[in-house]
Amino acid sequence: MLQRYLDRYPGLRWILILLLLAAFPIIDTAASLMEHSSWLAWAILPPLGAVLWLGPVAGSGLIIFACLFFLLEVLRFSEPRILWNVPILLLMLLPIFLFIRRREKMVYLHQEDVSLLEEHLALTREHYKTDLVSNISNQKKFQKYFLLNRVSRVFGSQLELDKLAEVIIREVQEIMGPERGRYLLAYNQPKKEEALTRSTPETENIEAILEDQFGLWVFQRRTTLLVSDTHNDFRFQSLGADSMIRSLMAAPLLSDGRVNGVLRAESPWPLMFNTDDLRLFTLLADLAGAAVENARLYKRARELAITDGLTGLYLRRFFNQRLEEELNRFRESDLPFSLIILDIDHFKRINDRLGHPTGDQILIQLARTLEKEARVADILCRFGGEEFAMILPNTDIQGGKVMAERLRVKVGERIFWTRQEKLRITVSVGVGECPAHAIQIKQLIKVVDTALYQAKRNGRNRVLVGRGTI
Repeated sequence: MLQRYLDRYPGLRWILILLLLAAFPIIDTAASLMEHSSWLAWAILPPLGAVLWLGPVAGSGLIIFACLFFLLEVLRFSEPRILWNVPILLLMLLPIFLFIRRREKMVYLHQEDVSLLEEHLALTREHYKTDLVSNISNQKKFQKYFLLNRVSRVFGSQLELDKLAEVIIREVQEIMGPERGRYLLAYNQPKKEEALTRSTPETENIEAILEDQFGLWVFQRRTTLLVSDTHNDFRFQSLGADSMIRSLMAAPLLSDGRVNGVLRAESPWPLMFNTDDLRLFTLLADLAGAAVENARLYKRARELAITDGLTGLYLRRFFNQRLEEELNRFRESDLPFSLIILDIDHFKRINDRLGHPTGDQILIQLARTLEKEARVADILCRFGGEEFAMILPNTDIQGGKVMAERLRVKVGERIFWTRQEKLRITVSVGVGECPAHAIQIKQLIKVVDTALYQAKRNGRNRVLVGRGTI
């Protein structure tokens, strides 16, 4: 306890030394008055010195006191006692000196131990900091892995493009934070279809993000974009100070190295997004791009299963399903529907004279003509080699005959362009109605098909109505 206080308060050590210096004359005088030898002072000196001996300074003070009182004895007594006092003093000082040396060595060893302990504690603290940083980093990596794994499963579970777009924009908003701004998705669909767009909160004219300077920047460079403040970014000075967009992130939706769309986050406040946000946003865009491309391929595969690869029209298998649906609708609501089947006149001659590639070009152009004349609810398909069929829902035989005649006239008026020459073609058409001519699919098809071949036998380029079999 005393050692701790003396180490903490060095002045206390000197106060005790001064008190000892003042106490020895008093003890020595008291011993003389009682006619005792001043050896009393020497008897008291070692215990008090041992008490004070808590450091090199106190030990040095002890030696000084011994020397002072030895001189005092010499001055007071001029006897030959001095010859006895000298060896006695030396004998007394020797253990004190040895004790001092041992104490100093112990203090030195203690200081070394303290230094080693401090170094060990410093290393321990550094290791703790390193482990703490590593644990935090591992936790963040695990959280990011868990998050991306969940997002990839959510994205991959949806194969409908429209629903997938809603899922993507909702997940991005939830992860990045809805309070930071708005999030937009725009994806260019092939075959000049309308762009797939979503935003949250909902906004108009989302397609513009594909063509504004931010979207063009992403499309041209095929990389991400981070703008901390649009007012201070030299790349986009043309925005002006009145721009409502102050900070934004944009990432491309890539497929086979092509940019097919853009995922964007924008905020009316500056410095809303940083590089860490951009890294996470880029990963989300990569997952979104892969999911959109997967859904697009699924849609394409499904279309190929029910559509003709040459003309893009429905195949006969799907057409038969729709006929069944129309028949069921008739049974429930008594609403009639008509069926049209048309065939190109003398198509074999065209193939033989100009070749099958030219025949394919004519089929494609004829399919576009029929699509242009068909109504929204009408169902058009490629029925056979050069045969096409059309279902007319909620249409009786009179309406069906009008549509058949219009198709025949439009085809006859069109010029078909081929590599060899310009052509004009004609078609023969058969038309029938359910229930006027048949109430079964096979019967209705047979009636209309018979009318078609009757039109061909009667000179072609004409419309004939089938005869009922009821």
